[in-house]
Amino acid sequence: MFKKFIQTQNFLKILRLKSKKLSINSRNKGAAFERQIANALIQDLNLTNPVKRILEQTRTKELPDLTLGNWCIECKAYGTGAEPRPDWWDQVLASSKEENLKPALVYKFNNRPIKVRVLASCINSNISNNLITVDLLWPDFIQIILELFQEDIELHEQNFQA
Repeated sequence: MFKKFIQTQNFLKILRLKSKKLSINSRNKGAAFERQIANALIQDLNLTNPVKRILEQTRTKELPDLTLGNWCIECKAYGTGAEPRPDWWDQVLASSKEENLKPALVYKFNNRPIKVRVLASCINSNISNNLITVDLLWPDFIQIILELFQEDIELHEQNFQA
């Protein structure tokens, strides 16, 4: 009986350690994905100034991972799945509300391409319903930024602080 108790206790201890390790690895994976997206924005938009991660977002709930001009960008990398979780979208909406920023959820699942969810009204001002979203492949999002949101690129380059 005592041997069974010890085995159970060891199992629970191992389970807690694995859980802790998973959350640390998950945090590292998230930070690495944020850096990947920041670097992709610099390269794909030909920016001269870096896109910096907002490190306070780990302590303050309603801050985005990245900003580009008036875009509030939340980055999520996840193992399995195909559709972003609703709370991810809620998070980027909350982050973008305070300063009236445009929300963008950049997400990636293992073995899937990077996608970006935005409000349809951000792309087309004739759409007044703020519940309609559009999911874009990364290259399409970049092309839309280049063609429709040049002012956000300029704002990023002007407001950069080292």
